[in-house]
Amino acid sequence: MMAHAKPVVVTVTDAALAGIQGVADRLTAAGMAVDQVLPVTGVITGSCPPGAKSLLRQVDGVHSVEDGASVQLPPPGSDAQ
Repeated sequence: MMAHAKPVVVTVTDAALAGIQGVADRLTAAGMAVDQVLPVTGVITGSCPPGAKSLLRQVDGVHSVEDGASVQLPPPGSDAQ
């Protein structure tokens, strides 16, 4: 993962769904580190520098770019409920 990169979730347009791998390639060229391409849901996950989200939104086939959720589990044996 890139230094200071933030997780992002990209949703592709319905028209671009059949070419989702091409969208992922264009996102990579625009500065995103792609982690997963999920063709069934039309979602691409990964990370990018904080200032790059506006560039990702301009990529052909992108419907939206949202901040990804970061989940941290409590350590084993903790009292977290």
